[in-house]
Amino acid sequence: MYYGAAYYPEHKTAEELEHDMILLIESGINTVRMGEFAWCRMEPREGEYQFDWLEAAVERLGKAGIRSIICTPTACPPAWLVYKHPEVVYVDNRGLERPFGGRRFYCYNNPVYREYSRKITEEIGRRFGKNPYVCGFQIDNEPAQEASGRCHCPVCQAKFSEWLKDKYKTIEEYNRRSGNIFWGQDYDSFDQIRMPVNTIEVSAEQKMPVYFENPTLRLEYERFCSESQIEYQDIQSDVLHGYTEYPVTTNGTGLATNSIDYYKSTRKLDCYGFDYYPGLRDAAVDSFPYAFARGVKDGAPFWVMEFMSGGGHRFGGSGRVQPNPGALKQAVLQSFAHGAEMMLHFQFRTFPFGAEQLNYAIVDMDGVPRRRYYEMQETARLLKELEPLENAGFANEIAICVDYDTHWALRIKPVNDPDFKYLDYAGKMYHVLEDNGYNSDVISYDADFSKYKFLIVPSAFVASREFQQKLRRFTEEGGILLGTFLTSAKNEDNVGYTDSLPAGLTDVFGAVVEEVEPVFKDNHTNVRLDLEGSEAVSTDGMWSDILGGSARAIGTYTQDYKTDSMVISENTYGKGTAVYMGTDLEKEAMGELFQYLCRRAGISKNPVKAEEKIEVVRRVLNGENYYYVFNFTAKEAEVSVETPVYDYLKKCRYEEKAVLERNGFAVLKEIKG
Repeated sequence: MYYGAAYYPEHKTAEELEHDMILLIESGINTVRMGEFAWCRMEPREGEYQFDWLEAAVERLGKAGIRSIICTPTACPPAWLVYKHPEVVYVDNRGLERPFGGRRFYCYNNPVYREYSRKITEEIGRRFGKNPYVCGFQIDNEPAQEASGRCHCPVCQAKFSEWLKDKYKTIEEYNRRSGNIFWGQDYDSFDQIRMPVNTIEVSAEQKMPVYFENPTLRLEYERFCSESQIEYQDIQSDVLHGYTEYPVTTNGTGLATNSIDYYKSTRKLDCYGFDYYPGLRDAAVDSFPYAFARGVKDGAPFWVMEFMSGGGHRFGGSGRVQPNPGALKQAVLQSFAHGAEMMLHFQFRTFPFGAEQLNYAIVDMDGVPRRRYYEMQETARLLKELEPLENAGFANEIAICVDYDTHWALRIKPVNDPDFKYLDYAGKMYHVLEDNGYNSDVISYDADFSKYKFLIVPSAFVASREFQQKLRRFTEEGGILLGTFLTSAKNEDNVGYTDSLPAGLTDVFGAVVEEVEPVFKDNHTNVRLDLEGSEAVSTDGMWSDILGGSARAIGTYTQDYKTDSMVISENTYGKGTAVYMGTDLEKEAMGELFQYLCRRAGISKNPVKAEEKIEVVRRVLNGENYYYVFNFTAKEAEVSVETPVYDYLKKCRYEEKAVLERNGFAVLKEIKG
């Protein structure tokens, strides 16, 4: 595993650099990441390139066994560029220009900025593409972060109009498919179409909050901006691939910002990379982002380019608490267990200046190594011990489908806002499976479904006819399909289907949605589940469907006028089974339903028992099962094992239980026979 930290040699005096180099070399790490904000040092004047300072750091570290990720610095253009070409700056949805002096203030569609970005990337590729001490490249930094993913400048406006024209061909076709006749919004030409006033971008401010725009226009704008940023990124990836065989990626924001469709953006990248800042004090690190990361490129290993390092001040000012002793090591091993090929802390040493001054780091501002530094040393040693297990694969038989169009559509026109959040709901299902002993993958709508026995499709709000057919084939061929409320309500134009819901799938589910309403705190209704001999009860949540149809009712309401109405259906379709869940369930009842469906699918639980805040991850190497077990309970915990296991790290055998200390972990190999 590549393990290390972000480092900034351009900040240092000669004495500070020498001090830090010694600490880095003695830390035991094998990777550093450098350069993402250093354009003004790489090209202090137009066309004058200076890389000696960076090459010296790469060589010094490389000779000591530490390889470098080199970043393109395009997140922060130098002053000379911005003042020579003020037209390259970003314009937000309120019409405000973002001035020089921060970061991410450029327009990703501006042709002038794209050309300057291409030239600095070419110089980086030429200088470092074949350097033996380099191990990869990062493009830009956190694209679309900090409300910088939805530019409204004149260049973007003109390009958006052309993008719509290319897609729809005629304005009449656009008017028809988007339903612009509502409120009399028909256009006469594509030039009349303006970018949306409102935005779903994280951290952005609305210009006109009470202004309701066409949902098709808003979804198309999300797609356009995502594709524009991918196009800008790929200018750099194409250049770098011309100079190097090392992997090229960028550092996305995982499931935090969601302004770029990462399934599409990584097609020209060698791996998916993202930044992740979970809390590490008496807290379980959410592994849903890792499962998502693994699915971005069809199960390929992923890179974590920035990860939590410590406590103290925070970029936003509020601060972070320190991790428990052992929590950094535990978190790194957890990422390794979930398929991370790289884990880099942000950052190595605290900044004394700039917008991120006093921020958390492995080493404090005074440069004195303390607890976190020594724990990083221990982690580096541990990862070397685990090197023989790096090629272990995943053999999960359950997948959860997520989709950017659905995510964007449910933010543009929310359902039960703010309680229902699409990605959070998908994450809930992932964790309920995990707590009941089942590992699952997280995949896109375009992924291969055939390797899974059980497919969960939460709230597939936007579902094309092609996707409906894909779900139909999966079930027909013997799969267990679980769909939920809001499934197949809209087409790919973000327009509601006029056939009965779930549109195009009523025969698969054997059910028709007859009545709907959101569920608030004052209209909850009890639900009874009948799961072939076992029963479970729950209150409903988020949303309520009343279902009709020929399917067997495995969930019915028990109160009010809804009494005996079907809310969860089960239907045999072809060789498989389709279940429609017309409401949310409490975790315990949802767990009962998932166990029932896993039994139907022939999927076994992990023999190492998972409980709340005890995570178990199964990996397979040479036909043998390895279970990574993590204790997030903030106290010592016992873990039951239903089969004999061998502790890979402690070199001992367990027959019935293993004991994990606070922030502890174990790697348990299943003993066969």
